[in-house]
Formats: sequence, C-alpha cells, structure tokens
Amino acid sequence: MKRISHFGMGLLALAVALGAMPARAQYANEFTIAKVTKEGTTTHPIAGSGTVEVKVQVNPDGTHKVIGVLNSTNEGDNAAALEIAQNSTYRPAHRGSTPVVSFYSFVLKFNGKSVASGGDTPQSGTAGAAIEDLIRGGKYADAISKANVALLNSPGNPQYLQLLGAAQFFNGDQAAAASSFAKVPTIDKQFAQIAANAFASAAVKDSATDPAASMELAQKAVALSNTSNSEFALGVAQVADKQYTAGIATLTPVRDKATDNATKLAIDRQLLSAYLGSNDTAGADAVAAQMKQLDPSGNSAGTAIAVYYVNLGNTAMQGKDYSGALAAYDKAAAAGDSKLAVTAALGATLAILQMPKPDFTKARDYASKAVAGMPDDPQANYYAGLAYADYAANVSHSDKDKEQGVTYLKKADTLAKAAGNVGLSLQIENQLKAIQP
Repeated sequence: MKRISHFGMGLLALAVALGAMPARAQYANEFTIAKVTKEGTTTHPIAGSGTVEVKVQVNPDGTHKVIGVLNSTNEGDNAAALEIAQNSTYRPAHRGSTPVVSFYSFVLKFNGKSVASGGDTPQSGTAGAAIEDLIRGGKYADAISKANVALLNSPGNPQYLQLLGAAQFFNGDQAAAASSFAKVPTIDKQFAQIAANAFASAAVKDSATDPAASMELAQKAVALSNTSNSEFALGVAQVADKQYTAGIATLTPVRDKATDNATKLAIDRQLLSAYLGSNDTAGADAVAAQMKQLDPSGNSAGTAIAVYYVNLGNTAMQGKDYSGALAAYDKAAAAGDSKLAVTAALGATLAILQMPKPDFTKARDYASKAVAGMPDDPQANYYAGLAYADYAANVSHSDKDKEQGVTYLKKADTLAKAAGNVGLSLQIENQLKAIQP
C-alpha cells in the first residue's frame, strides 16, 4: 500500500463568547438625604466636650425648622448645638431630581470650648451637591471631572468616590466605576444598587480574561444586591473559573425567573458552556434545544456544541486516538455550524489518513466536503489534494484521480502564497514533488 507523507495541520480554535446582561440602575429614582451646605455659628458658651444630635426639618425650598435635641452627652452644649443648627443652611433631600421634605439628624461634636466637627463641611457638602446635580442632568463627563478635583482636595473621601463611581457607570465605563466603588470601605445605601451593577458588569467583562478578578467583582455585587443581575454575573464568573457545577446551580434559578427571550438566551449560553465544560452532553443538548425554541433562526448553541466536539477531536488526535477523533469530528459536523463543519471534515480527513489502515475512499469524501464548504481555503484544498492522491495510489489507480489531487494541491499552493503562508506553501510543494517526481 502506497501512502503519501503528510504534515500536521492546526485546526481552527474557537471560543464561546460570554454574553452580558445589561444593568438597570435607576439613579434618577434614588433618594438622597439632606445636606448641610454651610455650618452655622453660635453665641452661646460651650460647656465642654460632648456630642449633641439635633433634629432638623428641611423643606423642599431649602428652608428649615429646628425640632429639638434628640440625644446629648453634655446638656451644657445643647443651646450651642441648637443655635448652630438654626444658623446653618441646608440642601433639601431629593427623590430623583425632585426636592422633598425630610428630617435631618445634625450631629455636633464639641471638644473643650470649641466645635470639633459638625455635619457636612461646607466644602464637602457643596462639591457633593454639585456633582450630584451634574449626574442628574446627564453631564457625566463633567461630574467625573469635578469628582476627581474634589478627590484631589480630599483624597479617599467616600462621598466623592461614590459619586465618581456613579458618574463613571452612567458614562459607560463600568470597569472604572467598579474600581472607584471598590475603594469605599462601606457603600452607602443610596449607591448600593449602582455599585452592585457596576461590579456585575465589570465581572462579566473580565470573565474572559481574568476569571479570578471576575469572581471577586461578582461576589461584591451579590453582597451589595442579591438580584438576578448580580447572580448572573456570579454564574458567568463561576463558569469562566471552570466551577461548572456551581455555575449551573447559580444560573438555573436566574433562568427560571427570566421573562424576556434575550435574557433567557444570554443565560442559556452560559449554562451551555457549563454543561459542556463538565462533559454533560445530555444537559448541553437539553439547553441547546431550549435555545432553538427561543431563537429558531439562530445557531449559537450549534456553534458551541461544534466547538466542544472539535476540541474533543483535537485532544483525541494529540493522544493518537484516531477513531475517537473521527467520532468527535462527526458530531461536530452534525451540530449545524457550516464553518465548523468544514473544520470537522478536515480533522476527520487527517484522522483517517493517520490510522494504521486508512479508508482512503472515506478520507477523499471528507476532504471533498471540506473543499466544497470552503473552496478558496488553502488548507481545505491541501487536504483534498492529499486525499485524492492517496485514493488514486491505493484504490482507483486512476490518472484522473491523481490529476485531481495535483489540481487541488496547485490551487492550495497558489492560495497559500497569496495569504503569505510560506510554511504551508513549502509543505504543498514537497507533496507535489512526491506525486510528480
């Protein structure tokens, strides 16, 4: 039996892209508390060290009424605290962009004969309010700039960091927003959902490149807000980190709660990756059927399954399990992705030709399928040429089949040179010399 020497070929490597579920933070509906914009003064003597908490009603127009002392550790300071609260100015609380009436707890700390600290300092209150106004007005870039300036004057200020994170998030930079929020020891309640969404979005984005960082971000999102959005991010991170069983457990209830098809498909893609990663082909097939029902014209499931079986075939080839490789490539071809069907056909051709007793007719048929699917692919033509040359030498003994092989090889050489693939061109020319010495 005459066999032509063959050179190995690298098959196409594909990865299943992770889908992202969009966050739906609604900053415009958040409640923000009243702020002290200018701290008042007092003419009353300060009795000594202590803390006094004063209740103040702040109206939507900024006017206010001091209600009284809520708590005091030194009653001698009460009169001074009440006068300071009365002489202060306030920014009203807001529900979204609408000012509302609220009660403000003004805590004043006295040290000896002076006021050690009150509510918001004028600088902090004024800058924070201005940044919030920019965010509410949709001027996110300006808000980012102003927050960064404020942080230069007050490094590590939690209020400014959280406002910066919110502005960055709405400006579309989830990674920067997550970074800003991560610097805050305790996220305020009014920013919790925004921060959670920033962490979740950044976790999904990082999942393809840094699974460990993705996992950390997703866990922060879940800790802040245990919503479907956060759980989805955690599931994505788990699948990326190859924690497939955990990923399935996390994503399945999220899938059950989903209502729109786009969200269901995004979750299904992750579940499919998890089932394939754990080699649960039955589970993968069930999810694939589910995806087909949701999107009859789409074939993302078929592509993912084809990638899985192509990779399985490649691994079998590396272990010289040619029969196992052929079976895997056949399943890849049957998954329904036309491009990967060509890849599978090429892999099958190589697997047959590497067997101790090749079925040259079968190899020729696989190669013909590959070149029919991608007629201008140099490797497809190369393999078709090899398969036809082997078929002519060992089965048909036909000059016509031999010439067909030569024709494919010459076309492959031309295409390889045009693509700048010098290595493949040299391989093809060596094969032509072997066929036509």
